[in-house]
Amino acid sequence: MSQASQLQGSPPEERQLDRAGLGLLAAGHFVIDMCVGALPAFLPLFVALYALSDLQAAMIVGASLFASSIAQPIFGLIADRRPAPYFLWGSVIVAVLGLAAAGLVAGYVGVLAAVFGSGLGVAAWHPEAARVANRISGTRPATGLAWFMVGGHLGFSAGPLLASIAIPLFGIEATLVFLIPGTIAAALLIVGRRYVHAELAPATTTAALTGASHIPGLVLILAVTSMRTWAQFGVLALAPLFLTDQRGLGDSAVGLVIFGFAMGGAVGTFGGAWLAERIGGPRMLTWSMPGAAPLIAVFILVDGPIGIIALILSGLLLLASFSVTVAVGQSYLPTRLALAAGLMIGFGAIGSAPPGLAVLGAIADILGRETALWTVAALPIIGALMAFFLPEPRSGLEPRSGPR
Repeated sequence: MSQASQLQGSPPEERQLDRAGLGLLAAGHFVIDMCVGALPAFLPLFVALYALSDLQAAMIVGASLFASSIAQPIFGLIADRRPAPYFLWGSVIVAVLGLAAAGLVAGYVGVLAAVFGSGLGVAAWHPEAARVANRISGTRPATGLAWFMVGGHLGFSAGPLLASIAIPLFGIEATLVFLIPGTIAAALLIVGRRYVHAELAPATTTAALTGASHIPGLVLILAVTSMRTWAQFGVLALAPLFLTDQRGLGDSAVGLVIFGFAMGGAVGTFGGAWLAERIGGPRMLTWSMPGAAPLIAVFILVDGPIGIIALILSGLLLLASFSVTVAVGQSYLPTRLALAAGLMIGFGAIGSAPPGLAVLGAIADILGRETALWTVAALPIIGALMAFFLPEPRSGLEPRSGPR
């Protein structure tokens, strides 16, 4: 019997982190987010192949994110009714097949359809995986979710890196390379499925321990997360084109820069969880998010290594809050962990991106990419101002060093 199974009936104070289960979830998350992270590295190729505008290019990423946004809450409702471990390995297969198809189909509409299908795989993964991660994290949900989330951040980093290596060799058909890690991750999840199975949280016990749902808090944390998401994906959609056309970097070099931006987020994830467990989730968001704004400004103003380093550091500060926002959202909806994750990741962290990308893409088309990037730089400050008004979470993320 897995540690996860043994812990289901334990009181929260006795439950510990299940590192084996979290490791498998991190591996699956690695491949899932690798598929999303690779898309920006392919944008210059799609633009050249199909003569796309900046808005059309941004919507390639937006198609994947839109699929995830509309489907994740639905998958969350299903996972809250009964455990759905088949979502884990099945979603990895769907996600990599969709990305692979994007390099084979003919025409812009075909690319949108392929990445939309990949987005459905991404949608099926996150609610069940985040529910299981929360359940096997004991009394340290931010840390457990950080272990789970760091797999996604590393995958998000590895996606453009792998693309930058494969594109010079295979061109647009480099999307097929992603079938290899996808197959490995799906096999690991199938073989180790007993480690990633967790029963539902007992509703009466959880409610007694954590209190009733806090819908206003949930709505506000979704708004905060959306500001971070617009900034994150604004960088991912616009920076590759800015670096290619305005700064003269090649496709492989651009992929490495995006790799650094996403890797900064992976490093920041653990620091954000550590800080949130000591000063509280809302205060961590208020302090960390504004720091990304001047760093994005430096990237816009300064060419060369200094500007690139600033962009990478902005990723560290932006994505340091990823696991924290999910844990805070789950604390506001304690008896519906998968639905909370579906909302926080599906809508807040992913699905809110398409309207933001549409606005930023339109600004870039009309006023220029630099103006659009200045707009991106303002978004973390807006998110931090919203975070100031968040109520304190009721479970696992209240500050240990005293009240806010």
